[in-house]
Amino acid sequence: MKLFDKNKLKPEWVFNQNGNLWKFIFGGNDFIAGETRDLEKKLLYLFSVSIKDGRKHMSNFTFEEGNYWISVEGATSKILYLNRFERPEIPYHKNIIALDILTGKKLWENEDYQYFFSTEEKLFGIKQNFDKTESSEINIFDGKTISVFSENEYPELLNLKRKSDNDLYNEQYDYPRSLTKFPPDKNIINLINHEIYGSEGDTEYLIKNDYLIFNYYKKTGTDIKDIIRNYYQNIFCIFDISKGKKIYSDILNKQSGYNVPDNFFCRNDFIYYLREKKDIVALKL
Repeated sequence: MKLFDKNKLKPEWVFNQNGNLWKFIFGGNDFIAGETRDLEKKLLYLFSVSIKDGRKHMSNFTFEEGNYWISVEGATSKILYLNRFERPEIPYHKNIIALDILTGKKLWENEDYQYFFSTEEKLFGIKQNFDKTESSEINIFDGKTISVFSENEYPELLNLKRKSDNDLYNEQYDYPRSLTKFPPDKNIINLINHEIYGSEGDTEYLIKNDYLIFNYYKKTGTDIKDIIRNYYQNIFCIFDISKGKKIYSDILNKQSGYNVPDNFFCRNDFIYYLREKKDIVALKL
């Protein structure tokens, strides 16, 4: 039996582990790292995988026995940065924890600052003093303060932060846009409309090279206990624009209580999408 059409896409890799996907970020150009959470058991699991082939490095990793009151803040190709929460009921971040992104080994912890932002080679912390906000550069190797910035240097630091953010993603080209607010040309609209006939809610789309990527919602039923509550199926598609042909599709959520799109994005040669709050699926264009 022929499992895959050679003219169609298939996943490069799929990642999942215990708990629901909560947050993930890129560690340089080589890794994706993040966290999943078991909401009932109140456990946090960390992970890191190779972008190229989905190889797992950290998987179901329980830092401090699954401490639920920490979260991922940032990453480089070597370091995963975490924060702590002041108290469970108050989501105020404190401290910076540095882990080896491949093994989860704790490298150091800074208790004076909270995470502000990082580049591949530098880390910046911030804290609120009584009369002002203080920012500093922190040594990525030992967590000690290198220098504290003056108020006059703060605008320059913010500019560096914006540049570092732009290195991670391009909002216009890598993330989906609203079909109604930012309509594409007529040919693209026709491809989308033919596919989404009978859908509900706004559709978001992304054009990358000669590919059209979008997801949409179709109503699948109504809650028998609450007739006002509808259920939707979230469908993901990729079209080859030049051929006008669908080359990939998947169901992101079989039963969702809302129809708000945006479950996918691109970075470099890969398309990533989330499936059932469990899987990160990577497709290579």
